[in-house]
Amino acid sequence: MRFCITGYGSIAAVHRDALLPMAGVEIDSVVGRLIKPTRQFAASCGAPLATLDLGEALARPGVDAVLITSPSQVHYAQARAALEADKHVLLEIPMALSYAEAAALCDLADARGKTLMICHTERFWASTMESKRRIVAGELTPSHVHVEWHFFRRENINWMGRRRSWTDNLLWHHGGHAVDHAIWLFGEAPVEARAFFGPTDNPLGIPLDVSAQMRFPSGGLATLALSYNAIVPAAVQRYTVIAEEDFLVYDAGRFTDRDGNVLSEETNEDAVPRQNEEFVNAVREGREPLTSGRAILGSCRVLEQMERGPA
Repeated sequence: MRFCITGYGSIAAVHRDALLPMAGVEIDSVVGRLIKPTRQFAASCGAPLATLDLGEALARPGVDAVLITSPSQVHYAQARAALEADKHVLLEIPMALSYAEAAALCDLADARGKTLMICHTERFWASTMESKRRIVAGELTPSHVHVEWHFFRRENINWMGRRRSWTDNLLWHHGGHAVDHAIWLFGEAPVEARAFFGPTDNPLGIPLDVSAQMRFPSGGLATLALSYNAIVPAAVQRYTVIAEEDFLVYDAGRFTDRDGNVLSEETNEDAVPRQNEEFVNAVREGREPLTSGRAILGSCRVLEQMERGPA
């Protein structure tokens, strides 16, 4: 299975390191914005082609799939081009920046008979998989999921300290992870969803703070506190699942129960090989992957509802 990768940033390197050890997987080409870092990243992948032209990479014979790790603003256009070229697509979050564009990608993938999978990596965290297993088995009845994502990102610098040429979207990126996480655990779409946004008078010109809430048919709640404004030495990523039977906390990779027992411990990046294996296996087996575009579409609808606010 031969991949084209668009983008050469920090998450692209994590994907590279997850893909290359897989049997029968190669990276054929890398598409980037600037040719020097594109060539450097292609060399690290063993890819024979480095180019600024996505069309050139898509036209190469033998390319089966495109992994899109480029800026959020071009996800839709690049995914559409890849699907129209009859390639399978593994697409970093967000799938698109509107529900209509996300739905259009799903329709196009269906029409072309191609796999479209979105990198909602949190579903592949050991903590999330164990929580979901216990819920499905009837061992855990969640009543409230609350999430804290706190970063110090008042400048355009990413999680690895690299300066970006584009501006991230707190709601659709990190909020997208959190919204999908809660929806997947509850196993149902919320009946109510809303968000409040902080001011945009900052160098990035975006809300640096978001407070969001969801209410589910079962009576469950989700509370999300998201910030690029937090003066913290390292990113804070904390998920708490309050349930009738237990109190589960995922904090910086450590997953504990109500008694403080450590149920699992890993970095976020440890889940990427599981995620990418799911994509490769789904393509090879001709089945829908866990985080297919269709599976994520409901989360996109909720994010757009939050963004628009009350009608």
